[in-house]
Amino acid sequence: MTDDALLFAAILASVCAAVVLRRAWSLPRRSIAWNGAGWCLFGLGLVLGWIGAGAWGSTVATIGGIGAALLLLAYAAATAPAANGARASNRRVGALPEGREPFRLGRRIVTFLMIVLAAMVVSLGLALATRGVFALGGAGEANANVASFFTMPLAWAVLAFVLLLEEQRARQWRLLAIAAAPGVLAVAAGLAI
Repeated sequence: MTDDALLFAAILASVCAAVVLRRAWSLPRRSIAWNGAGWCLFGLGLVLGWIGAGAWGSTVATIGGIGAALLLLAYAAATAPAANGARASNRRVGALPEGREPFRLGRRIVTFLMIVLAAMVVSLGLALATRGVFALGGAGEANANVASFFTMPLAWAVLAFVLLLEEQRARQWRLLAIAAAPGVLAVAAGLAI
């Protein structure tokens, strides 16, 4: 593919990502599949944009996705019916108990520690693995370091997003364990130095 075709594909992937995420967020229940597909399309747009034109290509692809999202939001705002006495959504997020429900403070603390501490440590392991892979691939030390600095916050954000969407505690721990595998392997192989 030529650079222009890659850039066009990147913009198209980002626009499709905005449409898929809009669909995902309009569903009555959370859908990991729809959300995952939308974010994967954004990731594909970034990668194709980078291959086609470097950082500028990724930026252009991102702007395409943002533009599509703005158009979708503008359409939704323009076509939303004005209702007298409209009530707020009854969709609960479970942030606070209602009535006499238990507060579940222990569960909330475990969730906080899982998202903040455990996911951060796993993301750090992924960053070290990324640095090791780049160093093995012949990248200079500065490039390998920058790749790891890029990976850590991105992996942490993705892990937090996926963990918060998952409702079962056992599956959350399983996701963390799977994501921790590359970091553990990198440390065991001595690539994390």
